[in-house]
Amino acid sequence: MISQKEVYIQLKDNLIISNPSGLKIKDIAIILTDKEVKEELLNLEVLSKKDMGKMYIVVSILTVVEKIRESHPDLSIIPVGESELLVKIENDLEKGKKFTTYLKLGIVAATLFVGTGLAIMNFHADVNMGEAHKVLYRLITGNDESRPLILQIPYSFGIGLGMALFFNHFFPKHSNEPSPMEVEMYLYKQNMDEYLLDNEKNTEESK
Repeated sequence: MISQKEVYIQLKDNLIISNPSGLKIKDIAIILTDKEVKEELLNLEVLSKKDMGKMYIVVSILTVVEKIRESHPDLSIIPVGESELLVKIENDLEKGKKFTTYLKLGIVAATLFVGTGLAIMNFHADVNMGEAHKVLYRLITGNDESRPLILQIPYSFGIGLGMALFFNHFFPKHSNEPSPMEVEMYLYKQNMDEYLLDNEKNTEESK
């Protein structure tokens, strides 16, 4: 029998696991306690394979505490941090859908590319950018030119260069500062995870 000891336990951040045969504490949580106790606790099974049939599983800290107390009733367990963890189960069937995923990504990218191009052209038509270039060329050179390419060509390249600089994808990163796109993707993922946590039953509610 293990003497009374304190065990601090913290659930990890949302994680993805592939073809799990089961879910152990070491997969989903961080434990702080004596070394000999820690090794035993990390290998305790929280969920068996038959309990992991869904794509998303919400694991409650109460489930982890219950499993520890079943095998080590004399431990003093102190949960730290979040009370629930979102786990995504990725099986071989999902891995085989990579071609379909890339195809969808290509279609979306092409659609966004065409749509963005049309939006830029419509904006330039609305503000009469062609006439503005003619006036600017006349002010600089004193000559009239129906197609001031010396202004229009650099301007066109400048739009693409400006977008690349704005999204921080032109030069190699020298810091861990995220780009605006990375921030938006992070917020989207965070909202998605919060929705799943709010709407999926956790391991305690499913009993």
